[in-house]
Amino acid sequence: MTPIKTQYVGLKSKIDDQLSRWSVAAFGIGAAGEAVYLGLFNTFITIFYNQVIGLSNTLIGTAIMLALVVDAITDPLIGIISDKWKSKHGRRHPFLFAAPIPLALAIYAIFNPPESILNEADNFTNYALFAWLAICTVFSRAFLTLYSIPHLALGGEMSKNHNERSRLFSANAAFAYVTGALFGFLAWGVFFDAEHIRAVDGVAVPGHLNEASYAPLILLACSLVLVAIWTTAAGTYKHVPTLSAPPKQQQALSLKGFFKEILATLKCRNYVMLIAGYFFFMIASGIYDTLSVFMNTYFWELVPGQMRWFGLVSAPCALFGALISPVLMRKFDRKPVVIFSLICMAITAQLVVNLRLLGLMPDNHSPALLPLLLCNSGVFAFVIGLGAVAMMSMIGDVVDENELDTGLRQEGLFYSARAFFAKASFSFGHFVAGVGLDLFVRFPSLAVPGSVDADVLFRMGMLAGPIMGIAAFISIFFYGKYHLTHSMHSKIVDDIEERRRNQQESIAKAT
Repeated sequence: MTPIKTQYVGLKSKIDDQLSRWSVAAFGIGAAGEAVYLGLFNTFITIFYNQVIGLSNTLIGTAIMLALVVDAITDPLIGIISDKWKSKHGRRHPFLFAAPIPLALAIYAIFNPPESILNEADNFTNYALFAWLAICTVFSRAFLTLYSIPHLALGGEMSKNHNERSRLFSANAAFAYVTGALFGFLAWGVFFDAEHIRAVDGVAVPGHLNEASYAPLILLACSLVLVAIWTTAAGTYKHVPTLSAPPKQQQALSLKGFFKEILATLKCRNYVMLIAGYFFFMIASGIYDTLSVFMNTYFWELVPGQMRWFGLVSAPCALFGALISPVLMRKFDRKPVVIFSLICMAITAQLVVNLRLLGLMPDNHSPALLPLLLCNSGVFAFVIGLGAVAMMSMIGDVVDENELDTGLRQEGLFYSARAFFAKASFSFGHFVAGVGLDLFVRFPSLAVPGSVDADVLFRMGMLAGPIMGIAAFISIFFYGKYHLTHSMHSKIVDDIEERRRNQQESIAKAT
């Protein structure tokens, strides 16, 4: 009986002890690599292919949607595989070490389509270019998934303590948003600065509409991805002996079993509410991300030297939101923090656009315009950092609830199933934005800032403002149906440990 008691005490100690600062930082820094990729994907792919190369927004949106739909399938697939993976390096770390090189190569390929494809007569309907974008994006998203899903699952495994898990995902969000903002600052302020401006018919065109500006930026991005992800893999490797082991009895993975496991997550009511809320939130995000650089370039007529300040303002605001989120969750619990952040996100994402449509914002090139846009962006970044930590922590709590109900520890499945539904809706948001730019907005390709028709800009403002905002507000309703409180989660963890102790004692008596 003594060894059993010692083992149980050790287990409780592992749950209650704080993680070292290095362990928390090592886990979080991997998000920097993902943030760099997403910064390129969400900000520059659409404007690069449409306004630099000349491919139609509908084809771009379709390519991105196809890539994200495939990505949505690979997410739970990688999650299930990593949950079942058996190796001396643990369940998650083999994927963390394997992903960076193919991911970096895929990023490079996206922004370097072959000259033979670019030389087609009409890039607007260049289906070979469309195929290149779709295929390269599919591979890049798949290799990102190879890292991101095991990484998120690792965060759910490194600690079951409510507050420690908040610290892990707080660090993750902090690295993600700070890196994303600083990378944007470098892109706009260094790689797309005045030296890269070109002239079209005597009119100056910003550097981000110049194809030559992208090559050094892409090389930097690939390097950052490699360093960040491998740092996380190496820095958290010491935790492998204490992480959850794969099930001893496993069924062979099949297509039927694959979808069965995904749908099994929907038996948990709290998880369904999170997924439904995130579904509509990601539709809004897809529209917002696609239109953001178009809005800054053509709607607000900002130049790269002005756009770079958005990153500088966003970085400390996002960091503060991510760091204060665990404090607020300890005081108010997760749900109120998420609801508050979602309401603020839904408002700030469209506030300045709606005010312009109503004629209540300063004119373009007015000295007052940029400070107002930066203030709005700072609040938006703060509430995103605040909400992201709480959203990810909620998934970890639901995993514990599921373990109590089923006896299975499935971080990879739950984080990846969430990504499955989120990316399906996110892809639809990109598609809606792409089709909307072509059919509703009727936005011209290879356009010069300052020369776009006012009616076109008004319709783009409607798409980026009120239309996008509808989906954002719907998400709040579903998050309001989540009912797993801090006290309920604490009892769940205690019940899990009590069951494990009883099982160990039964095994000891039997032997």
